[in-house]
Amino acid sequence: MSGSAETSEKALYASLLLLKQFESRVPLPDIMVSALESMISLSGSRFAFLLHNHSGTLISEFTAHAPENTTDKEHLKKHATEIYSCLLPQIRRTAPLIANSSTAVKAELANTLAWRLFQRLMLIPLTNSMGDKKGILVLFGRQNNYGTDDINRLEPLISLCVNLLILDELRPEEESQLARRAKTDLKTEAISGQDFQFINSKAPRFITTAEGIIINHNSSAGSLLAFPSERLTGQVITRLIPKLKLNLHQKDPDELQELKAHSKAGNLINVRVSCLPFIKHSELLFSIQIQDVRAELETNTERHEKSIRIRKQQRATLEVARIATQEDAPFEQLVREICQLASNTLQAPRAGIWLAEEDTPVYRNVVQIDHAQANYCEKTPLLLNSNTTFVRQLEQVRVLSLSNLNRPDSDNGFLSQEYIRRNQTATLICAAFIKNSNLIGFLMIEDTQRTQWHKDQYNFVREVANYLHILVLNEHRRKIQSDLIQQEQQFRLLFFDSPLSLMAFDRETFQFIAVNHTATEVFGYSLNEMLSKGIYDLIPVQQVMDIHALVSINNENGNYHVLESRMQKHSGDVVDVEIHSHSINLSSRPSILMVVHDITEKKRIESRMRRTQKMEAIGQLVGGIAHDFNNITNIIRGHAELLEMKLGDNEKTNKHLCAINKAATRTTSLTHKLMQFSRQQQINSEVCHIDDILSDLIELITKSLTRNIQIVLEISKDLWPVLIDRGDFEDVMINLAINARDAMDGQGTLTIGATNVSLDTDDSLIVRNRQPGDYICISVKDTGSGIPKELQEKIFDPFFTTKEKGKGTGLGLSMVYGFAKRSSGFLEVESHENIGTTFCLWLPRSETVSTAGDSSATLIPEVEIPAGHAALVVDDEEDIRSSLHEILETIGFKTQQAGSADEAKEIIKNEPQNFSLVLSDIVMPGSENGVQLAQWIRTRTPETRVILASGYAENVSLTEARKYSCELLKKPFGKEDILNILSHWRWDKK
Repeated sequence: MSGSAETSEKALYASLLLLKQFESRVPLPDIMVSALESMISLSGSRFAFLLHNHSGTLISEFTAHAPENTTDKEHLKKHATEIYSCLLPQIRRTAPLIANSSTAVKAELANTLAWRLFQRLMLIPLTNSMGDKKGILVLFGRQNNYGTDDINRLEPLISLCVNLLILDELRPEEESQLARRAKTDLKTEAISGQDFQFINSKAPRFITTAEGIIINHNSSAGSLLAFPSERLTGQVITRLIPKLKLNLHQKDPDELQELKAHSKAGNLINVRVSCLPFIKHSELLFSIQIQDVRAELETNTERHEKSIRIRKQQRATLEVARIATQEDAPFEQLVREICQLASNTLQAPRAGIWLAEEDTPVYRNVVQIDHAQANYCEKTPLLLNSNTTFVRQLEQVRVLSLSNLNRPDSDNGFLSQEYIRRNQTATLICAAFIKNSNLIGFLMIEDTQRTQWHKDQYNFVREVANYLHILVLNEHRRKIQSDLIQQEQQFRLLFFDSPLSLMAFDRETFQFIAVNHTATEVFGYSLNEMLSKGIYDLIPVQQVMDIHALVSINNENGNYHVLESRMQKHSGDVVDVEIHSHSINLSSRPSILMVVHDITEKKRIESRMRRTQKMEAIGQLVGGIAHDFNNITNIIRGHAELLEMKLGDNEKTNKHLCAINKAATRTTSLTHKLMQFSRQQQINSEVCHIDDILSDLIELITKSLTRNIQIVLEISKDLWPVLIDRGDFEDVMINLAINARDAMDGQGTLTIGATNVSLDTDDSLIVRNRQPGDYICISVKDTGSGIPKELQEKIFDPFFTTKEKGKGTGLGLSMVYGFAKRSSGFLEVESHENIGTTFCLWLPRSETVSTAGDSSATLIPEVEIPAGHAALVVDDEEDIRSSLHEILETIGFKTQQAGSADEAKEIIKNEPQNFSLVLSDIVMPGSENGVQLAQWIRTRTPETRVILASGYAENVSLTEARKYSCELLKKPFGKEDILNILSHWRWDKK
């Protein structure tokens, strides 16, 4: 609990003790002195004074109290007259005064000796709920400065002082106790002269200009008339007394005007007014004195009725005080008893209190006394914004009445007509509950008959509301304590039971104040060990500056901050962490709360991802370089072959051509290595036999497993060929084998199978992503623990793994899935817990027959092209086009050239005779590539042979390329490579 809240609690407790003294008939002066003692103790002051006003007359003495210190008492006696003279003019003050410097004290009190007398000063006006001034409370002599918080903390005791002063006034037949006590306390000299008479006159007095503008007034003026004291100055006197005449020729002070004046309650009251002109500083002014003659006009019957009401209300007030001091009784019971007593005393049929919900404009009826309905409570809340007229007026005057509510044209501003009609409310009176200058609730008493309330009834309602206010504040305190207990329970739940590592350390000593169970488990310490350490005990030396920065940032402002650093566990392991920090006050100590995430694995994955992205970027770069190398090598090789054909048997020339061809061959070898590094699967795909690959792999797979795992092969004979990247397929099989080993925990049976499967349109196996056709189904089956059903849909997600940290990346199965997609196949899994898992890799059958091992492929075939066959060379490199143009002409073709697919289309459209052969590059600038050109040619002239060539085709599907052409050429290539492909076709005469 903060110091401010603790002081408020002590003040409230002291008020309750003083109320018990009142119930025990302790004299009012003694209770007042006890209240002053409590305020001195709670505020840290040396002196407390109370200047009070009784029945409109300022008592020319003051009640004072100081600690039992002889020096202090001598100081008070010595300077009593000076202190009284400084404080007396402040009786008119309506707002609190706090002065903590010599300049402020001298200026506010208009006395050069004030600083020497008071040093520091806090002055609090004591006003009732109607705004009537009852006196001023003065505290001074404190070592440090006063503040507005001090007023809020002492609010219960201040309210009690106001109530005691009001009770003291309820003795019209005798001198008040406080007045008698004042005469035995510190004596002061009387203030003489006209200023004293003006200030201390019990009758309202004004000084006005010749135009009737008020320039000065005494304290009694604000108690009687319509405007608050602080707003009287500057008003025109006729706004208060409409028919007043400022007579310049009036000399006799006994010449009085019988007039009507606006009272503070809003009524016109009977007054007598004397108005005398005088000259001051060469200016004509008027001295106006007002006499309230209402008491003279009262009949004997009215006075008797009033006396009976007041005595009844006094007895009821004492009973209310007794009820309010019953600490053990429930809040609602006490409030109901007080409301019942108030309702009976005022003979009103309804009485209840309405309290605001915290930080909302909603007011709910907590207790309601209705003589017509037992145990009734209004269910519909009131919506009262702070800027509504009702709330503003109630906060200002504290007690407010509304009349004629049942008239059809009535607009009360806060009660609905349905409420008024249902309860037959004609008039009501409200008394406010104020906290920190804001309305927190009110007592409301309703009547169905009367049209107005008497002044003594206003006072009674105000007194009842004061005691109810104490009960409400006490109930709020209990609720706050209950909320604090609940918050502590929630804190323990959120902090100690959190799955996150939470640690809080002192911002000055850096020692841990609180750590939760997760933190102790993560860092390997017991709770006592952690609390005996500081934040730097868990930080490696290299990361000390990170914590310096964290503390510095959180000192500058309390916002949320994130920091990546490293921390050390009890085992000595250093882990990467992400620290989320925030400045808080924990156990009244400035602290820093840290939420620590272990991001070691996350950073490892990020590092792996960065390496993967880096390799992908390098692969793209290398692929682009390889493409350019292929084109350059193709130019060198093509033109070298042309020179070789033209120069014949020239030995010297052939020597140079041999060197050029040798360099081209070396360049080709380098390009192939670059292509392997860049992992361009489309270029490296080849027609393979699965049984041959598995035969070669079985030894490597066996070495990857343990001795307790038995391998069973179920491979069918005469498997169809498939078009795949052999190296990737080998990686896939090893990956699946290792996953099976981990699933079987190093012991079990691994079955690898391969078989031909033909799927028809009506086949029962046509499900999911399967398409009709011929496939090779490769299966890998283990006898492990199986995969839970809820995880089977996630196993192909990148980075998803069920293995322990550091034993799996979660990329293996996603790579297998990607290989199946790139190979135009699909991957399926079937798993049962405690039985095992089977992965099935479906690869489409290749229509192209593998030529691996064909010795004839190494021989240069003899190809004879009959006359009349035309060829079209398509390539964006002019040097490549020219070399290929001449090579095809030496073979026997009539050749044309095109630099793009669009240009090739135009030539084919305009050529009367169809081309027998089109040799095109795959990757070319323009709207279409070589594969799209091959598709267009096959649609237009199916008999045209198409050869596609490329050294880099990242964005081109080679499966589509083979669908629209018969052969593919890898750059660089020469005449021999072209003849090998041309030999696959039959060339008839044209």
